[in-house]
Amino acid sequence: MLGIAQRGMMKNIIFVFGLVCVAFGPATNAFRQSFRQRCLAHKSSFLQTRRFSATTSNHVAIWYPCALTDGRRLTSQPRRRHGYTKQFSSSIDQQDFEVEGRVAADDDADEDEDATFRNEIEVEKFFSEAERDADRVNYPRGTPEGHYVTNQYSVPKTGFENLVTATADGDSKGEGRAKGITQEEVDRLGISGTNITLPIALMILDGEMYPSLSRARKACRKGRIVVNRGPLGVNPETGKGEFDQETCFKGRVIDRVYPGDVIGTQCRMHGGFYPGFDTTKPPFELPVLYEDSHFAIVNKPAGIVCYSQKDDSHGVMTVRHVLPFTLKPPVRGTSDIYLRPVAVHRLDKPTSGLLVIAKTKPAMVDMSRQFAERRVKKTYTAILNGIPSEPVENSITTEEAKKLGVDVGESQDDGSKWQLIDHALDEKSAVTVWKPLEYSKSLKAKDETLTLVEMKPKTGRYHQLRRHMAWVRECPLVGDTTYDGGGDATDLRGRGLFLCSNKVMLDHPYYNTEKGRAEWETLSDSKKWANGMISFSEDGTTLEVHASIDVPEKFQKVLANENRRYEKFRNA
Repeated sequence: MLGIAQRGMMKNIIFVFGLVCVAFGPATNAFRQSFRQRCLAHKSSFLQTRRFSATTSNHVAIWYPCALTDGRRLTSQPRRRHGYTKQFSSSIDQQDFEVEGRVAADDDADEDEDATFRNEIEVEKFFSEAERDADRVNYPRGTPEGHYVTNQYSVPKTGFENLVTATADGDSKGEGRAKGITQEEVDRLGISGTNITLPIALMILDGEMYPSLSRARKACRKGRIVVNRGPLGVNPETGKGEFDQETCFKGRVIDRVYPGDVIGTQCRMHGGFYPGFDTTKPPFELPVLYEDSHFAIVNKPAGIVCYSQKDDSHGVMTVRHVLPFTLKPPVRGTSDIYLRPVAVHRLDKPTSGLLVIAKTKPAMVDMSRQFAERRVKKTYTAILNGIPSEPVENSITTEEAKKLGVDVGESQDDGSKWQLIDHALDEKSAVTVWKPLEYSKSLKAKDETLTLVEMKPKTGRYHQLRRHMAWVRECPLVGDTTYDGGGDATDLRGRGLFLCSNKVMLDHPYYNTEKGRAEWETLSDSKKWANGMISFSEDGTTLEVHASIDVPEKFQKVLANENRRYEKFRNA
């Protein structure tokens, strides 16, 4: 009975608390908004103002006490406040609505300018690091492999003369310790001018980079410090100082340094790829077919996902993780860059083939629009389990296929027929144009036949090609564990899905702009035409990019092996 009474009392308390929140919520919001705007109007002390130099900016930016971005995105989104409305305004606030509204608008403009300034800093840092990484051979190697030393500090041969750089002044909160090294710190650690801990040595050697003990310790914990015992060796090839790869080590917080030691600040460099990533390259290759400063086309291997799932179960085995280690960063001067390349579309995990990657925001917008407007022409090659029917009423010519907007190629205008599948999926229009390329016998296949087909989707519905072939033509793709129906089809599993995106054609997202066309005209012929991958459209007005790859070797191997086994055992 006591437990029931306690639960009933708790319910009453929660109910009363809810009523209080409902009753006073709007007033509280109004008070907060009013207080916020009054602080802005009177330049409250909790806002810090910083006037930039004339070479940087002529405006005053308001800096809020909020964290900056992590450096992986170009756009630092400014904090937005809700509009000042009558619903959350008191009568007094309404009288000053116009004045405070202008103040809020001015503050929003300041935030936008502040974000733009931060963007400029991030972009400049990106280009500087990219140029440094491309020139990494001129930097001493650090440890482990792939790290290079960007700054060096030598511990004086006679040691440090004066270790105390600050006084605590009786501050119990540690402010004196944060601003420098106090006598209490020296006594507690038992250090001297010839036997000093690594973080304190960093503070003494470079007080601007390491103004506090916590900053120096953080650099050590992140593996950014390398220590070489004694003087550096000399590289006989370059004549420059070099850290001894056998004896140098990553500095730890507890390590001590002695006179003559050399301390280095190191970072990972990837040799011309995207800077700023401390992780190692995922253990798989991503071949690049086409690349410039605006976008790229890569060949995704089967079994690799484009993005990790919510639970991050794929780890680094994703296209997203390997792109910074595969593509080159845009050249300096490229506008609205992404600090990390982004895939414009996606391919299923078991599907291999061509994937379009954006390096700039305008390129992403343009190519996304092309996909949405179905102007990107894609070609897939697959192996089907069985012989798909080819109804006469669904047969179309090459010219009719071109009018649908699929890329059938110029050399295929030989009177050959294509098949059209116009079958809605998920209550949305779905159109696929396809034709058989080759038949091969197989003891495991339906109708004892495997069919190599070429498919050109007009639309891009979820699993469109796989569902169209399995449901409409009743010939699922070989290795399709989702739509093959099980049964005898399981005999063809175990070697992956036989589906490859082997051709793609799209308009260049930058060279078709006025500025881009002028830049394209100045390129050398090799870069202008990209070894035949760039060409003008039929009407001569648009620059198109055509990329294609050979069908994976496993396709022909499976067809040949199945045909050989069929002839061996069927004729025995």
